[in-house]
Amino acid sequence: MKSSIGVVFSLAISIRAAAIVSFPNPPGYTTRTYNAHAPSSAAKSTDQYSNDALVSLWSRVGPIAPPKNTAVASPTPEPSSLSAFPQPDPAFHPLVASHETGLKDVKLPQNFAWGVASSAYQIEGAAKEDGKGPSIWDMLSHQVPGFVADNSTGDVLAEHYYLFKQDIARLKALGFKAFSPSISWPRIFPFGNGPVNAPGVAHYDAVITALVDVGISPAVTLFHWDTPLALFHEYGGWSNEKIVDDFVHYAKFIITRYDKYVPIWFTINEPQYCNWQYAGYPAEILNPKTGKKGEKGGIKARFACGHYTLLAHARVAKWYHEEFKGQGRITFKNSGNYYEPASTAAADLRSAQRNYDFSIGWFSGPWTDGDYPESLKSTLDDVLPKYTEEEKRIIKGSCDFYAIDAYTSYTAFGSSNDEACMKDPKNGAFPECAGSRQAGNDGFPMGPAGDTGVDWMKTTPGGIRRYLRKLKEMWPSIPDIVVTEFGFAEPFENLMKTKGEILWDLRRADYYQGFLDNILASIHYDKVNVTGAWGWAIFDNFEWNAGLSTRFGLQYVNYTDLTRTPKASMFQFLNWFQ
Repeated sequence: MKSSIGVVFSLAISIRAAAIVSFPNPPGYTTRTYNAHAPSSAAKSTDQYSNDALVSLWSRVGPIAPPKNTAVASPTPEPSSLSAFPQPDPAFHPLVASHETGLKDVKLPQNFAWGVASSAYQIEGAAKEDGKGPSIWDMLSHQVPGFVADNSTGDVLAEHYYLFKQDIARLKALGFKAFSPSISWPRIFPFGNGPVNAPGVAHYDAVITALVDVGISPAVTLFHWDTPLALFHEYGGWSNEKIVDDFVHYAKFIITRYDKYVPIWFTINEPQYCNWQYAGYPAEILNPKTGKKGEKGGIKARFACGHYTLLAHARVAKWYHEEFKGQGRITFKNSGNYYEPASTAAADLRSAQRNYDFSIGWFSGPWTDGDYPESLKSTLDDVLPKYTEEEKRIIKGSCDFYAIDAYTSYTAFGSSNDEACMKDPKNGAFPECAGSRQAGNDGFPMGPAGDTGVDWMKTTPGGIRRYLRKLKEMWPSIPDIVVTEFGFAEPFENLMKTKGEILWDLRRADYYQGFLDNILASIHYDKVNVTGAWGWAIFDNFEWNAGLSTRFGLQYVNYTDLTRTPKASMFQFLNWFQ
């Protein structure tokens, strides 16, 4: 394992800024140029990877809104430094004060890595351009009414696909040294496997080059939920073991090409999405060959998804260290939140632990013996797929550091019926059989609420410090922890009529101040080795089931002219690190 994520980032920035950018073409991959807009040829091709096949695949999704741009835009003139951006005037209204005044003179560890994050599907737009294949989210947003609350899609969005040079120039001007984006799997492999899409590769070559040219170090996620739709039609996506080989094939191509410039790799974003998202996909889309209309993926799809996701990560990590001998560090990003037991009663303590077991514990194999927690195995029995002894060996130790996307906190409470629930698959609380709420024992909310589109969100800065300490207690072998996502959706922001109203996002600013203060307190007082923090998100984005009407951005996006404007929270975030 590499000893420090900060050292890796520091070296990456100094070496890459002076480098001549070049990209090796991995052996064993066939490249084609695709065009999803091309009309089908008169003679139907029998090639499952033909351009005709791609056009046919898109026809199942339906009409796609065209992009506002048709070519990559050159950077527009940006302020040369943070001080030149329009920002809050403290003479009239200062930013949020520190939550931890005792930390005034405490410094972050040297080479602490920080920046902003986002994902391809949520910001790129240009959904059908340059030979990209459809993802499951193109299908869900177009063909499942109500699956996205406001019925928006990923067709256009902030159009980072064409405006990335402007976005990167602005990050540089604001003073960022790092950015954590994802790569779209179906832009590289329109069918999930088969030939590589040359225009898609050229796009990400240009993105990496733009980051390196201005000295911004990328921390890249390989998969952020945009599974190629073709793999669902072929074999059911992540519910089938075939996806492991296809993901490994994709990951090897990307890592081989860009590892020289990418010091940190995240194989998978939040495999816990198998819980709240994948299991809820309509069955006929999840697996068109077997799924019945009106059904959802359900519990079997949920745990198959988690099983093959973790195995796919482990296979890539093993190859990265043992065969490829990569120069950076590799892990996956967990999604989890802190659970405070409502009391010291056995049922409440058990509930808190089961809440952990069925979220982050589910994917704790890299820090244990490579297997699932006993509570999952005893509760789920044959529903939970089994790892072989060899697979456990591959999973164990497959993460170089612990990455956690931690947004909020809960109170955990048990009941006298939880043990009966664990034996009853028909119980509505099965399989977790663990209660939680976002209120204290007196019923008062744990913190101010986020926007209505994310009813799970309360701002609970004190929880992140307790959570970091808890992670280290649960898995002492973790060398260091990075908070790879944290952010807040300002209440009713999308209903505000003017940009002036939107820019003063004080609740989001308070969220960032409180969380960062508590991360520093965790490092200083609790001696937890936290080596990085990434704010979500670079700017407003498509927020999955909540759509475009729920905003998490540190920059406001005007979806009419696609301009971006830093909000007060951006300056709160940047000032904290300064």
